[in-house]
Parts: sequence; structure tokens; C-alpha cells
Amino acid sequence: MRPFDVFPNPSTASAPFAPFIVVLRSHHLNPIDTVVVAPMIRDAQTALAPLDLTLDFMGETLALAIGEIGVVNRPVLRQKVGDAVGHEDAIRRALERLFTGF
Repeated sequence: MRPFDVFPNPSTASAPFAPFIVVLRSHHLNPIDTVVVAPMIRDAQTALAPLDLTLDFMGETLALAIGEIGVVNRPVLRQKVGDAVGHEDAIRRALERLFTGF
């Protein structure tokens, strides 16, 4: 599992409006059982924060909701469906704004 890998959202409650999650933590921490992720939400037109990034993924326009980061247990992330590596710079900038304000 590497940073910016995309997995189906394992939560049945939030998957209808956030079908995918993006891994944000370093692959050097793979022995740890939890993974920091951000959801990719539908209805990217109504992105909630200036941190949100609009991405086209699997034929759908989604917003990567950086302000909604959370943690999931690594074992629930089974089948990688793609990655967001092409947006690495923008994701890193959004994370920097989230944690430092700049």
C-alpha cells in the first residue's frame, strides 16, 4: 500500500456518497494497522472547503475531501482500484494548508 492509492470505501454508510478513499500516509508505516485516508465524494460541484480537490476517477468527477481525513483499519482495504499519483503535488499542498494554514 502506497500513498495516493485509491480503494473502494469500506463503509456501507458513506460509500453511496463517497465511493472511494485515497491513502495519505507513508508506505514506510505499513506495519501500523491503521491508514490515514481522505474520501472522494460525489457532487464535486458542492465541495465543502477550499482544500477539496476535484478529480476525475473511473469516469466520474469527484472531490477529494482533504478536510475530512480519517483513519481506517488497513485490513479492510483489500482491492486497490487505482491511484491519484497524478495529483500528488496538489494533494500535498492541500495537506500542508490543512496542517499549517499556508
